[in-house]
Order: sequence, then structure tokens, then C-alpha cells
Amino acid sequence: MSLSRSKKWLIYYTLFHTIGYYCWTYYWNDHADLRTIGGNIFSFLAPLIASITLFYVYKKLKNNDKYFWLLIFLGCCSFVIAEAIWDYYENFLQVEVPFPGWADLFYMLQIVFYLLAFLYMFWSKRDHLQLAKFILDISIFMTVAISFSWHFIISDILSLPHVSSLFMFVSMGYPIGDLILILGAISFYLGSEYFFSPKVLFLIFSSLVVQVCADSAYLYLSANSLYFSGGPFDPLWSLALLLMGIAGSYSITEQKVDETLTKKNISYIKDFFALKLLLPYLSVIVLFVVMFIQTKQINSLIVGAAVAILLVILRQIFTLLENQTLLSNYHTLTEKLEQKIEERTIEISNKNQQLLTAVKKMKHMADHDVLSGLPNRRFFLKQLTIAMADAKRNSTKLAVVFIDLDRFKDINDTLGHYLGDQLLKYVSKQMLRQLRSIDTISRQGGDEFTLLLNKISSELEIIQLIKQIQSIVESPIRINGHELHVAMSMGIATYPGDGSTTDELLKHADMAMYSAKEEVGNSFKFYSPEMNETILRKIELENGLRKAINNDEFILHYQPQVNIETGKLIGVESLIRWNKAGVGMISPGEFIPLAEETRLIIPIGEWALYSACKQAKIWHDSGHDQLKLAINLSTIQFLNGNTVGLIASVLESTGFNPNFLEIEITETVALYDAEEAIKKMHALRNLGVRISIDDFGTEYSSLIYLKRFPINSLKIDQQFIKDIMTNESDKSLVKAMISMAHSLGLSVIAEGVETPEQLKYLQDLHCDEVQGYIYSKPISSGQFSEMLEMEIIPV
Repeated sequence: MSLSRSKKWLIYYTLFHTIGYYCWTYYWNDHADLRTIGGNIFSFLAPLIASITLFYVYKKLKNNDKYFWLLIFLGCCSFVIAEAIWDYYENFLQVEVPFPGWADLFYMLQIVFYLLAFLYMFWSKRDHLQLAKFILDISIFMTVAISFSWHFIISDILSLPHVSSLFMFVSMGYPIGDLILILGAISFYLGSEYFFSPKVLFLIFSSLVVQVCADSAYLYLSANSLYFSGGPFDPLWSLALLLMGIAGSYSITEQKVDETLTKKNISYIKDFFALKLLLPYLSVIVLFVVMFIQTKQINSLIVGAAVAILLVILRQIFTLLENQTLLSNYHTLTEKLEQKIEERTIEISNKNQQLLTAVKKMKHMADHDVLSGLPNRRFFLKQLTIAMADAKRNSTKLAVVFIDLDRFKDINDTLGHYLGDQLLKYVSKQMLRQLRSIDTISRQGGDEFTLLLNKISSELEIIQLIKQIQSIVESPIRINGHELHVAMSMGIATYPGDGSTTDELLKHADMAMYSAKEEVGNSFKFYSPEMNETILRKIELENGLRKAINNDEFILHYQPQVNIETGKLIGVESLIRWNKAGVGMISPGEFIPLAEETRLIIPIGEWALYSACKQAKIWHDSGHDQLKLAINLSTIQFLNGNTVGLIASVLESTGFNPNFLEIEITETVALYDAEEAIKKMHALRNLGVRISIDDFGTEYSSLIYLKRFPINSLKIDQQFIKDIMTNESDKSLVKAMISMAHSLGLSVIAEGVETPEQLKYLQDLHCDEVQGYIYSKPISSGQFSEMLEMEIIPV
């Protein structure tokens, strides 16, 4: 529900709550029990709704006003507790509420929190208030208020015979609390242009005044033994609290009046609150009137003094009004002068060539990206609209190409935004050189670009232009001493075949680009209608991934690793599986790349790491304390800033021996930041953790980095093992890998071993460990526990 609708419903609720409260008490006036029960429910609901609203206001606001509403919220919560105590005595115990009692404590706490809120607001706005005048105005009014309260209420309480000190303290607390509320109301009124907008101030003022009226009525009726629960004044408390809640909701949307207001606006607000100038003097006049009414003996001196003081007050009032009029006229003249100056400035600027140049530059900036200097999305859309109209008129074709730089985000995150910006500038400049003069390139934002290829004759021509662009990133890019490996994923949509509007062409090119990202780097795809289903499937999976951890949908399976010579089970690899609610098992090949793309792999990986170590600790404690645990970390996980700290924390919390934990990473860590990767590897080795290069030979292989990486083992990918008995190239590669690894002092594990022939060949090559379906597919922890009891794993 939108904020405006919530505010509207709160106003409607306040109206119906107040009317309903009065209707209930009137209808059940002759039934004291029902009247009391209903009244208590209404009285409890109002502060509860107000508290919920004010807490929402506190969470929503971003400025320092949020702490004012937090204190008001605590005051309303105190009122809720007081009402709950009152209801407990009346409705459950069915006894008279004790006075003084716990309810009185929380009623007074409301006043305390309100006072703290007032003091906080005064302190935060102290630099803007005319402090001396502000304090004097408040002091005048409060002197009058205290005089009335003392004369009509407090003096009677002090004269009560034979009462305890606690009774006297609580009895005095209520009128003093009302004086505090009056102080807050008047202070907000007098400092209106510095605190909140007029609407919010009016609601706060109304809330405080209504509560003071309710409290005063309660004190008067209680003093004369006339008060009863569910009476005509009880709804006023509810109304006061709900008005405060409405004030809070308005404070989120209403523009606050502050020191940045123009003179015209300040003048308007001062006119709107002109009565506040007269308020201190009017209160003194009221005091004199009441004094004359209450005084039994009046002589000429009293009359003369009163008349003289009243004349002085009237003179001061007329002086203030005259000053206000002069000030208003001053602001009007100032506004006219500013308008004349503005008109003259515009006239001069139109004749000034320097300003015309600046305007031209601003227009260029409006259509171009600041970082790359390329046209921006706004300019691209204008050019695309013109090109489409031209293509339609001349029966020609055009293509829209959406480009995304793969791995840019990881480079930006690991090497810094400056290096990322330099990479974007370089790629932008090189792409611009590869295009024809009739084409347009723009930067959409981040690492995304769009191309407009005009007057296209065939699909082959598009592919030739695409390959020219892709050639920019075929070789590593060196920037500031860093060797950066990036790729481009491109999606292509043609006009008129793939769309008749700019939005359709861009959307379909974007879909094709995301389809291309699923391929190996530097790929492109032409749009096809089937991609809609792929994108929808991807969105569905992403939404599911975001909920999967909280919904306990991830599970771990375990695949044994066996010593090839002895046949003994020496290790296990932890493999994550996703059992999606209502769908079933989702292939890791489908959700792992998506998790890496969205960086959800980081929290998912944290869960998998903790869960696997926790389970391995159980197996160690059951007597298999030499079992090695292998866990895969994606490149994104490994290069994440807190990887080493996370692994150390998991090892400490689970108690798992780090000497038996093996982290598997791929060679692609060298593509992003080899030095940072090596630093992390050394830190892990210092913890006692083993490191293995997974999928060796399938991606970016560099013998230099292999020599520098502080690793323990190589893992030969199943792509090389699959056809090892029939493909001589695979045989030679596997033999070379094992020989090279052993010469570097590394152990070798082959994965994907499925047949006895493959196993025998690997034994002949002196491979150290094997893993694959020949021994077991990935199984649950329970099944693996049973397998651990076998001394030799059967083939």
C-alpha cells in the first residue's frame, strides 16, 4: 500500500474510531459493564495504532527528525502499557483501578518521553531560533498557564488532608504533565517556521491541546468524584494520540519548512502564523480578566495598574502589527527587484557569446556520457527513432546491438573504480574506431553499450562488424601495469523483423545479450522469440535463489575420493544441490552460473562451506579423523574481500581440523587479479588449509602462475578422462599433466572416472586419486556415512 493511501486510511480510521467511541458510550450508557469494556478496547486500540504508525515514520525518515518521532513513539508505547494495565484491573480483575498505581507510572512516562522529544527538537533547532525572544514569549504564556493551573487545580490538591506523599506526588504529576504538554504545544506554535510544515505543526498542536483538555476534564471530574470509565471525555485521549500518528505520517511527505526558504515563503509563513506574535500579550490580558473576576476586593490602584499595563500591551501589539506590515512590504519590494535583476540577466546572457558557448557545451553534455565521451541513451534513442523512420521509408534494414563487458564488475570490485573507468575509456575509444561513419555507439551505463548499425544488407554483414568489435578484447588489455582479461557478450535485434518500436528493439537485443552471456566469453546471439521463455525461466530461478537459503532448499551431496593404489576412501567432495519447493531438483549447471552472475553465490557458498565442515567434523568425531573434505569456491567467492576470514571463522565455529580441508579453485582467478589471488592462497596455507586447482586445463592455463600458486594438487577435468581410452590427444594430455604435476611436487586427482579401463590406465600413469561414478555418484550424508564403514571401496 502506498504512503498516501496509508495516510488516508489512518485519517478515516481516526474519524470512525472517534465517532464509534462516542456512539458506543452513548448506546450502552445504561449498561456500565459493556460501556466500560468497549471504552477500554477503543482506548487501547488508539495508542496501539498510533505507536505502529510512529514506528513506521521513524524507520522511513532519513533526517534527524526521525529521533523526535522515535521519542513520541516511545510515549505512545507507554500509553499502550498504561491502558493495558487499566484494562487488566477493570476487565479481568473487575476491581477499581488503584490510584496511585502502575498505570499512573506509564501515563506519566508518556509525558516524560514527550518532554524529551520537545527538548530534542529545541536543541537541534537552537541555531535558528531567536532564543531570547523565544524563551521570553514562552515564559509569559507559561506564567499565565501555571497561574491558572495553581489557582484552579494544584492548590486544591495541596490542601487535601491526610494523604500519602506518593498520592500527593502522583496527583501533582498530572497537572504538571499538562503544563509540559502546553509548553510543547506553545513552543511548537511560536517556533513554527523552524520545526515542521504548517500542516504537521497544526496536527501536533491539536493533538497536545486535545490531550490537555482530556487531562483537565479528568482531573476536575476526579476531584469532584464524577469520573467514570467510558465517559464522554475518554475518546479525547484516543483522538489526541491518533492525531499525533497522522502528524507523523504527514511529516514523511510534507515538505519541511527550514532555513533554505525564500524570503517570499518566509513572509507567507509569518503572515500565516501572525497570531503567535500576539499570543503572549493576549494571555496576559486573559490573566487580568480572570484576576478581576476572581478578586473580591478591587481598589483604584489595582484598576489603574491593570489599565496602564493593558494599554502598554495594546501599544506593543499595534507596533508588532505595524512592523509585520513593513516587513511584508519589504519582501514584496525585494521580490520585484529580484525579478527585474533576473530579467536583465537573461537579456545580457543572450548577447554574451561566452554564455552561448557554455549553453552549447551543456547541450552536448545532455546528450553524451561524461566518462567515455560517447553518446548517451537519450541521444541513442533519438538517433534510433530517426533511423527507423528512414529504414521504413527506404525499405532498408538496421540492427541494434546490446553489448556487455563480461567480468567488468569483478575487475571494478577487486582493482578499484579508477582502473574500471580507464578500462571503459579504452574500450569505448577502440569500439568507436571500428565502426562505420553511418553507425552510432552509445554507453547505456555501467559496462553496457549499444550499437546502431544502419543500412544493413545481410546477417553476414552484421557478423563481420560484430567480429571487428570483438577483436578489441581478444588479447589481454594492459592498464597501469595490470593485465586485464575481458570479453564481450552481444545481443542483436534487427528492424523490422524483431520489433517495430525502439523499446521492442532494445528489449529484444538485451534478451539476446543475456542469452549470449550463457556461452563462453566473446559470443553473440541474434534475437529469437524462444528467448522470452529463457529470460522468464531465468527470472523465476533468480527469485527462487533469493529465497532458497531461508527456505532450507539447498542440500549437500558427497562424492568419495579414493586412493588409486590402495582403493581406500581418503576424501570426499561436497557438492551443492537445489531442491526447489514445488519444482524438484534444479541442475547445478543451471543455477550455479546464475548465482555467480547475481553474486548470490557468496551467501550460498557461505552456507555450503559451514554445512560441509560441520558434517565432516561429525565424521571425524566418529573415528574417521583422516578424511579429507574438498569444497569448491567460485572465482567470485574466492576473490571476495573476506574469504580468508570467513574460512577461519567456519573452522573455528565447527571445530574442523584445517589440515583436512581442501579448497578447490579454478585457474580463472588469474584473470582478475593474480597477485591478490596468490596473497589469499598463502593466507589459507598459513591456516593449514590445502588448495587444489579444479578443472585444470579447461580454462586459462598459465604455467607461470601454476609455478607461483602455493597449491597442493591438480584436479584433471572429466572432459579429458571421458575419451581417454579412444582419443590419443586426451591420453597424451593427461599423461603430460600428471608428469608435470609430479615434477612440481603436486598430487593429482582425476574426476569423472567411470570405467575399469579408465581406472587401470590412470593407475599405470601413477595418478594419485580418482573420483567418479566407478565408485559412487554424489550421495547424501547418510549414505556416505555407511560407505565410510567399508575398508575398501568396491569398483
